[in-house]
This record gives sequence, C-alpha cells and structure tokens, in this order.
Amino acid sequence: MTVLRNRCRGLAVLGALAVAGLGSAGAASVDFGVAYRSGGNTLLESAWARVGVDDLSVLGGAVRLGASTRAVDAAYTRTLAAAPLGAVTSTSSVAVTYAGGVRLASRATATLGPVALDVGGSYFTASAGAVDPLAVWSESAVDQRDRGWTADATARYRVNRTLVAVVGGEFGAQPQGLAGVELRRDLTRTLPPAEDDDPAAPPETEVSGTVTWRVGARAGRDVLGVTAGVSYGTPQGLNLRLDGVLGPDSAGVSASAGAADVLGEGSTLRVYGAYEPWRTVGTPLRAGVEVTALVGSGTLGLTVSGGRDLSGQAGVAARATYRLELPGREP
Repeated sequence: MTVLRNRCRGLAVLGALAVAGLGSAGAASVDFGVAYRSGGNTLLESAWARVGVDDLSVLGGAVRLGASTRAVDAAYTRTLAAAPLGAVTSTSSVAVTYAGGVRLASRATATLGPVALDVGGSYFTASAGAVDPLAVWSESAVDQRDRGWTADATARYRVNRTLVAVVGGEFGAQPQGLAGVELRRDLTRTLPPAEDDDPAAPPETEVSGTVTWRVGARAGRDVLGVTAGVSYGTPQGLNLRLDGVLGPDSAGVSASAGAADVLGEGSTLRVYGAYEPWRTVGTPLRAGVEVTALVGSGTLGLTVSGGRDLSGQAGVAARATYRLELPGREP
C-alpha cells in the first residue's frame, strides 16, 4: 500500500511538473512519455509514464526535473570554458524510486589541448530498469544489478590531425581496461567547375564523408581479446559503425546505423544491435530502433528495443515520447 500511495503521489507530481514547465520563465521544453515492457507481473510493473521539464536555467547551468510512475528524477548540467585550452561539461543526476531505491550518477567531459577526457561514476540501490524500463536494452550496456557502484574513465590523445591514441578502463563488478588507436581519413569529391572558373586552376573539392578505423585490446574479468572497428559518417547525417572483440574465450560484436531526414526534415532514424556474451552484469544481447520526427510544435520519439538478459530470458519494450519546445521568455 505504501508503494501504491507513493505512485499516486508521483502521478500528482507529473501534472505539477507539466504546469511548472509551461509557466516557468527558464523552461525550454516539456517532455511526456509512455512505455510498456514485457515480463511484468502486474500492469504497474509493465507500464510506465513520465513527464518532465528540461533546460531550466539555474545557477549558470541547466536543470532537468521529472516524475514517472516508478521514480522521481533530477539532473544538473553545466559547462565551464577553460580558454584557450578547452572546456569542461559535467552532469550529475539522482533518481529515487517509490520503493525507496536511489540511483546517483555523475559524468564529466573535458578537452585540454590535444587531450579529451571522459570520466563517470554511479552508486545505486535500485536497478536501472526500476527507473527506466528500456535501460536493460540500451545501446551501451548498463549494469543491471540491484545494488552496487560503477566507474569508468577514457582519455583520448590527438597525436595529429588523423591519429588518436585511446586508453581507458571500467571499474566495479567487471573491471577491465582498454587501449588502442584510431585513424581517421576524410573522403573528398571534386566539385563541377563553375562557368567563371579559371581552366588552369586546380578543381575545388569538398569532404563527402569520413572513415575511422579502430584497433586495440581489451582485458579484464572474463574478457581478453583484440578489438577492431570501423565507422563512416557524412555531412548529411549518415553514420555507420561496426565494432568487435575477439579472444581465446571472448567474442562479441556491436553495430549501429543512423540517418537524418529520412522521415522528413528534422527527423532521425537509428538502428543498433549488440551481442556481447562476455558481459557478466550488462545485458549480453541488445537491439533497438529509435525514430524521432517533428510533429506539430514538438518532436515525437518512438523506440522499440529488446534482447536477452543475463538469465537467458527474452523480452521487448516500446516507448513513445513527445517533446514540446517552449518559446523563450524574458524574466
């Protein structure tokens, strides 16, 4: 009964947040979402609904507030310029479930000259699925334990314009390290000459796409192998990626494809899949399709994802969201 009462209070918060977002001078958008996931014993366990406000200007940063039928959540993001070296962006978040579980997370990215850093960590007493029903099958593997902590760090050093050295590690229930290099190559095409071009001048070119090759190694608990991958992207918004790991007892592959304006101007389409049986706390088989499109004054999002969890049980989930952009208002 206590959990049910808390859920009812959460539903009341949903409406309050919507009203607060519509009337707040700093709110940039209001988000609405509903979802359904297989495997629940009751409707409340399978269904999910959320409303939130995003980009509230507070203390020089942006605040996100939300409430769902499972939890209430908040996040704060701020970027600090470190000219002439670069910038630092940090995001801290908290989610509290109606059953009493908590998820705390923080991530910071920084550019310092030729070095780019990405550092994150989390502590939780509730599973990721207890807050977001689709977290089990997200593109990047998420720790599915009910209690614990995780941390990760990655450093990228730009040796020159085309070569980047990468080193990093993950810590927690399945610690591991990685190291490798990335080689980038821009593909160009020759532009047709204009009528007033000088015939003796060299033809003009433009970048038609970028290919990035990756090679390295990953080693840690229950994983040891070489890694390799390739990506291709174009200025028009087409992105393709394929990565794999292969070792004596470790093998896995992940891939994704994304494109812009496929379903109309401003729309996006993304498909992903991953088979990583070496993972011991993250879902080993994940796949999904994500679509966004401009509808009315906002953006409609649809996601369908599924896979097979650590116990070998298959599942699927679907989510629909609508993001309403609000006009800027003077304080």
